[in-house]
Amino acid sequence: MLAPRFPSPRFREAFKTALAVVLAYGIALSMDWEKPMWAAFAVAAISLATVGQSLHKGALRMWGTLVAGVVSLTLVALFPQERWWLMVFLSAFVGLCTYRMGGSKRPYFWNVAGFVSLIICMGSVPATEHAFDLAVLRSLETGLGILCYTLVTVFLWPTGTAAELDAAVHGLAATQHRLYQGYLRLLAGKAEGEDLQPLRLQEVQQLGQFNDALMGARADTHEVWELRQQWARLEADVRDMMAALARWRESFDEVQALDLKALMPEFPSLAEELDARLGQVERILSGKAPERQPKPLDASLNAEAVRALSHFDRAALALFRSQLRRLESLTRSLFETAADIKGFTAVSVRPVEPTRTRAGFVLDADDLVAAARVVAGVWLAYLLWIYVEIPGGVGIVIMTGSLGMALATNPQLPMRLAFKPVALSIAFASILYIFVMPRLSSFTELGWLIFAVTFAIGYLFYKPQQILGRMAGLIIFVTMTGISNAQSYSFLSLANTTLMFVLVFMILALAAYVPVSPQPEKAFVRLLRRFFRSCEYLVSTLDWDPDSDSARRPTRLQRWRRSYHAGQIATLPQTISLWGKSIDPKLLAGTTPEQLQALTADIQALGYRMQETLEARAAVRRMLAGPDVQNEIDTWRAGLKEIFRGLSLDPDAADHADFRALLNAKLERLEAHIETALNQADTVSVPPTEAERAYRLLGAHRGLSEAVIAFAKQTAVIDWPRLREARF
Repeated sequence: MLAPRFPSPRFREAFKTALAVVLAYGIALSMDWEKPMWAAFAVAAISLATVGQSLHKGALRMWGTLVAGVVSLTLVALFPQERWWLMVFLSAFVGLCTYRMGGSKRPYFWNVAGFVSLIICMGSVPATEHAFDLAVLRSLETGLGILCYTLVTVFLWPTGTAAELDAAVHGLAATQHRLYQGYLRLLAGKAEGEDLQPLRLQEVQQLGQFNDALMGARADTHEVWELRQQWARLEADVRDMMAALARWRESFDEVQALDLKALMPEFPSLAEELDARLGQVERILSGKAPERQPKPLDASLNAEAVRALSHFDRAALALFRSQLRRLESLTRSLFETAADIKGFTAVSVRPVEPTRTRAGFVLDADDLVAAARVVAGVWLAYLLWIYVEIPGGVGIVIMTGSLGMALATNPQLPMRLAFKPVALSIAFASILYIFVMPRLSSFTELGWLIFAVTFAIGYLFYKPQQILGRMAGLIIFVTMTGISNAQSYSFLSLANTTLMFVLVFMILALAAYVPVSPQPEKAFVRLLRRFFRSCEYLVSTLDWDPDSDSARRPTRLQRWRRSYHAGQIATLPQTISLWGKSIDPKLLAGTTPEQLQALTADIQALGYRMQETLEARAAVRRMLAGPDVQNEIDTWRAGLKEIFRGLSLDPDAADHADFRALLNAKLERLEAHIETALNQADTVSVPPTEAERAYRLLGAHRGLSEAVIAFAKQTAVIDWPRLREARF
């Protein structure tokens, strides 16, 4: 290596970032490029802890810049003298990029494509003849910044992502193993009062760390790239395992009173085998050879003991078994894939399957709201620039769009949290601009200043959660100082830039109310209502019959709507939880944050129950009983649909006692009709697999009812009027 190893990784990363910024400025100034700050922007944007992550982000930034250049030149060529049409299509493209940031695996690519297109198009107004030169120059400057940081990280204390990837995936496997063991204790009644919520939160965080490390390792580690398909399969398996464990936990309430050992004689050995598999997966991912291979599992039932159960208990047992089978499949897949990756198999154990199948394009309401806010902010800034002489000129449009897109992915972030670091950065850069830079007479002196400032920012904001502060400090420093070959100093320019940032934050604060209020308590209630609207629609789809020619056969539009609402119940619980954590405790009055989070946990459980019901219904092609049973099921669905409709209008309307009385009465009538129908039917002719699927559906119905009742019970402790009252 070029230098001895320093004891502090913080020092190394700050040093590399500072050196790359100085090199980028030096080369850009020697080439006499206009506004070399864009090369420094590129360094600030990709300065991450490992080579792989930096290379990955650098590639995304480069591709985003190139796409933005093509789009911008196309728009300028189409509307050279029509600024309104240019702005219409430019804002539409920026809105599209903002929308794609929410659901894409490469949000940074769309972020760069959006704000660089603003830079090129707005920088070309009104003199559009220089648009091509500007696009080429921005691409060159971005490429220069990426190249400088890449070379520095490759040759100076290179840090690969392979070790980080191994640590992340091993930690995630260990957490999932501990969660499984905790759930087993809970099922056995040995975990009274044990709080597994911290483990679940840790699992979510570790999954994100694993995804980030995997993207970086693909770029800087040849072995990971060669096995990229196996790593993709492992990523899909651990993600599915997270959902499977949570849904398995939700099935405990209905089987808690059952004697599982009598009903499933092999359940203790089955649970022990799953535990051993997860332990072996953890061992393999730590780099050690497995001590044993997966054994075949027997989930057969004691037919005599099962016959003594009520039909709803049989249904609960069928649902529980289906979740166990899912865990069996996933643990075997995890074991085989992990062994293949770590080289503990002679050949690939099985063909690598696609990680996901696409269900078609489905809109996301939250991403649409984010796009609408960014477009509204850009248009407001544009109109102010056209009709009012405001400080900053066209820069206010560019900065509004850039900051708006950066904040779009974190709508829960209060604007005041971003304002404070920006204000401090402006004050610091202003002091340097007024009192220090006029005394410099050569690039050597300027280079030392750039190095010192960049090093200080990188050193102080080293932690991953401080990356926004690091980027804000660097970007404001290079913007306020305006370093160029023809350097000039003007207090008026400094004041205008400062006022521009103030106006930008005012515009973003106004645009945040488009189309709905950004206040956390209002967003919490609004998203809760949307969740129940989706539940209402999905319950209405349970009587669909894709194989029928009757009115119960869904149209293409209906299937698309079902996909949309199914996506909503899968993603909204986590979003609601994030907004709930953002609510100011002072506004909750008698409601504690813990009670609010307990409510969001019930929403998550309700979402899992709804997903289980949809999957169970899709698997059933033959009901066990006749029209009387079907009529009772339809009655239950109609009652549940009315409950969801009421909750979508007013979540405070939930009445625990009324819901329990209503749903229990319907379920009791349903069980009585099933008992009568099955006693009269020729059940021998029913295939066992079809019978189990029907019982699983019945169990899902019961579980969904219990989840609604649990939610209604928790709503009683929430101070809903305080959440809904107007606040400014």
